[in-house]
Amino acid sequence: MESKFIIAICIIALYVVILLIVGLMSYLYSIKHKPYKTVNDDYRNEIKEFEKFKDELLNNLKPIKTKFELSDDEKILFIDELNISFNENVNKRNSKKEFDDEYDQFYKTLKKNYSLFKFKGKDNEYEKALVYLSNKRIVFDVNSQYKIVKIENILINESLVITLEKEFYKGVYLKTRSEEIKILTDDLKFNAIISRFRTENY
Repeated sequence: MESKFIIAICIIALYVVILLIVGLMSYLYSIKHKPYKTVNDDYRNEIKEFEKFKDELLNNLKPIKTKFELSDDEKILFIDELNISFNENVNKRNSKKEFDDEYDQFYKTLKKNYSLFKFKGKDNEYEKALVYLSNKRIVFDVNSQYKIVKIENILINESLVITLEKEFYKGVYLKTRSEEIKILTDDLKFNAIISRFRTENY
């Protein structure tokens, strides 16, 4: 009888310890992510407001003249100098859209930015690039070295909050079969243009 009582006490004590550990980890997690969540929630609200007039804005975009020779059905719609990070896609075999719009935006971006005790894998350094966005492709001009990403090759594009040196920046995440690209910009028009022409390519 006494041994059963001791076993019961041990089980209860173990259960209490587990609850305390889980509670402490949950508390640390919430404290660590509170600054990010605040910025992210504000950005999500900004995006919701933008959605109300997005179609009107996109319908009234005027082509921008540039030095590039374009085909008759291509037009430049956005130009800006932005900070870009190009990163090789370590999971090249997974070519499907994976966790696209069905998975909640907040948890996708949280997963990309944080773990509990350390930051997720570090991005390559950000570098200035002159970005040209047309209805067909994105051209990144980095010190006169040109990198082209076709709109039809983009698997995922989303507006998110990017963590850089413990600071939070509004930006856009792009994923192709071969790489991930993070772009710092607070201009929601950039991602909206990509979304529209990605949809038209399907």
